[in-house]
Amino acid sequence: MNNAKENTIVTIGDAAYLWGIFLLAASARRAGMEEPFLVGCKGFGDREKRVLRQLGGVEFLPLDGEKRSLTCLKARTMLEAGTEWTTWADSDGFFSGNVSDILLPEKPDEIHFRLRKPEELPGRVWRWARGLDGRSVPGEVLETWRRDVEAVAGTAEKEARFTTTGSACFFSLSLRRYRGFLETYAALQERVLPERDVGVVDRGLKYYPQLDESTLNACLAFAPGAPAVQETYRMDKDRSRLFVHFIGQPKPWQGWTKRAFRFFGETVDVVEWASSQGLELPSPLPWTLKAANKPLCRISIPWMAFSAKAKRVARRIFA
Repeated sequence: MNNAKENTIVTIGDAAYLWGIFLLAASARRAGMEEPFLVGCKGFGDREKRVLRQLGGVEFLPLDGEKRSLTCLKARTMLEAGTEWTTWADSDGFFSGNVSDILLPEKPDEIHFRLRKPEELPGRVWRWARGLDGRSVPGEVLETWRRDVEAVAGTAEKEARFTTTGSACFFSLSLRRYRGFLETYAALQERVLPERDVGVVDRGLKYYPQLDESTLNACLAFAPGAPAVQETYRMDKDRSRLFVHFIGQPKPWQGWTKRAFRFFGETVDVVEWASSQGLELPSPLPWTLKAANKPLCRISIPWMAFSAKAKRVARRIFA
């Protein structure tokens, strides 16, 4: 069950995320992980593929021409893995050490997935649900999820398996056993998500504002034959063996958030390892990934956060 070469790590990104994909794969190779990588990619040319192939065991699934946000194509990409197991990892994250023996679920009928505690539920996602406690998914949302899952799968559970949500930045399951589940996940995304690039969140969607995460949670809650969620998420217990997800903007190759800066040292270590191996980097080394610039990176965090927010607002205004 822990044969690394029977577990494909799948991620996705366009050319603007080359640094993120590189850090993810390089962190695995630096730690001695042997899992093959499958990269769903858009806008990749020879240079982007060359930079990633030098890490060994990296294959590509071109997604050029797709109109949807790449985050809406996770399931479709995972279905192309040629191994018994498949692990999803967002391309704005990295492994802090060798995690090969804890990537897969503890039982073959489970999914390794971080289910949030009720107090963690991002209640602001469903602000319209007034009068609710914010510690569970609103009943109207759950009923819509159930109907939509039934529409694509032919049947659905009558009651939700859980009423909180989990994070879709990392999950791992048996592709051989749960291919049908991933097909349902892909079909649900095609049914309910916009046929245009809306980024990673669309708060205009009443029932699926978090796109891939919302649809994954709907499938895990209601899809027939869905895997059980593993009781303990193991990728956040030991600092030397984490999957670190750089949520929000900016990303480390652009700047640092306060949360992400806790892992400045580990991130720079991956870059320095790659350089020491003579590997071609995705671009000239950004100043934000140079160890000597740590003090400057620290004091620039407020400005970087403001700049990222201003850019988001501008995009919404002028879109």
